[in-house]
Amino acid sequence: MLKTRIIPSLLLRGSSIVKSVQFQGPRMIGDAMTAVKVFSQRKADELLILDIDAYKNGIQFELIERLASFAFMPLTIGGGISSLEDAKKIFQSGADKISINQAFHINPELIEELVAIFGSQAISISLDFRKTDRGYASYFNNGSTESRNTLKQLIETAAKLEVGELLINSIDQDGLMKGFDNALIAEVADQTKLPIIACGGCGSISHFSDAIDAGADAVSAGSIFHWVGESLLTIRRNLKDLGYNLR
Repeated sequence: MLKTRIIPSLLLRGSSIVKSVQFQGPRMIGDAMTAVKVFSQRKADELLILDIDAYKNGIQFELIERLASFAFMPLTIGGGISSLEDAKKIFQSGADKISINQAFHINPELIEELVAIFGSQAISISLDFRKTDRGYASYFNNGSTESRNTLKQLIETAAKLEVGELLINSIDQDGLMKGFDNALIAEVADQTKLPIIACGGCGSISHFSDAIDAGADAVSAGSIFHWVGESLLTIRRNLKDLGYNLR
């Protein structure tokens, strides 16, 4: 059985780290380089950096390379990846994995190519969901464009493409610190054997355990570190005391 991972997530805008609420009104909370150094010192299991404007402004390759040079843990980079060349440059910059959102929806053939070249373990698919009266609808381009595919269709496609993992983000819960959308996590977990990273809404240590119980293999969070000031050490210790098998 794989050990559960606790993954700090950083939203990048320019050279700053920002936090949004339901994907709206991102507020600057600090410098990206400083944040990477802090999580490196705290020995995070992994670090996830998502550039929320890269899909329209392009990928900041030089900045990614600088950030990667201070990331002494596995590093996942996402935002704006739309070609094989983009992926190559990000890996060459020091990333261990790439997280892909838009291209998965509009160009699944690219995902197939990336898996064939870099391996399943290096490809993470990021899916952003909002709850509607029709069930969960998926969005891309930082939540601005609705996918034509259902949750079930997206999960099936990801499995067929043999990607390494799914980053499941709740737009509704993003930034509220009221807990993950555990019903969403459970619904995805019921339909796939792919590892699931829960994201969006964490505000307390109990939220981590709730997401794991719902089916998450890893939990990604930002606000609990930035606004609450909770430490990775405390989170790990509390979850281990509750019997969870952490990395």
